[in-house]
Amino acid sequence: MRKTSDETCLLCGGADARVVCTYPEFTWVRCSCGLIFKRDESEGAFEYDEDYFVNREHSRTSYSAREGRRVRKSRSQILDVLNHVVPGPLLDMGCSLGYTLQAASDLGLEATGVDISEHAVTFCRERGFRAELGTIHALPFPDAAFQLVIVKHVLEHTAKPREALREIARVLKPGGGLFLAVPHGGYFKARVNPTASRHFRPEVHGTEHFVYYTPATLARLLREESFDPVATAHPQLVHRRAGVVRKAAELAIAPLRFVAQRARTLASLDKEFWVTAVRL
Repeated sequence: MRKTSDETCLLCGGADARVVCTYPEFTWVRCSCGLIFKRDESEGAFEYDEDYFVNREHSRTSYSAREGRRVRKSRSQILDVLNHVVPGPLLDMGCSLGYTLQAASDLGLEATGVDISEHAVTFCRERGFRAELGTIHALPFPDAAFQLVIVKHVLEHTAKPREALREIARVLKPGGGLFLAVPHGGYFKARVNPTASRHFRPEVHGTEHFVYYTPATLARLLREESFDPVATAHPQLVHRRAGVVRKAAELAIAPLRFVAQRARTLASLDKEFWVTAVRL
């Protein structure tokens, strides 16, 4: 693999990144610290319009399909954070079509969404949720306004992750909880054949994404930006704030889930991973 010319790593500042794959539009590189990032690309070239949310194929279904499953998944993710912090006002960053806002409401939490997309904000407001226009670098909220911040598949969309985490820290109360979900930079298909990977190809995620993390690189970034990554389980096996019936079911199947999750991790089968962190 060839070295890149004049690009320093977004995480460690090193200059020893090597090419992962190249397209006419841009080049993806991997630093020796493990971070994968895009070279020679200006931020803000992708539009999150109605087509993105309604018609664009992200897997085998449209982005707006399977609402019930997405809300249930969001409830589990919020409960992951509540294993480590007390409940309080929640901010869903990149609120999309309101799945996490609905899940927060189901759990009795005061919730606010923010999104760069006018379509997403309008859609959420029409459903009765509070939602505001804003970006991960400029949130329209006062300091320490939230106890919980949920950031799902947003951090990979910025080439300035440190600025983003500092803005998150600004609106998050000290001792508050942060939940992050990002694509896994170590996913085996992306490693074995990066040129053909959906991670990197311009017509799939290559244009809208800027950085790919692993649990180790994201944990390092969080620590350096005043967060304590307290859990990287995907998902956490037992939720202490869940209802009695759910908690009993989780306890009963926890050993099996642990083995299954461990096997997926060892085989590099996870397309995404989750991190829960506490603001120091």
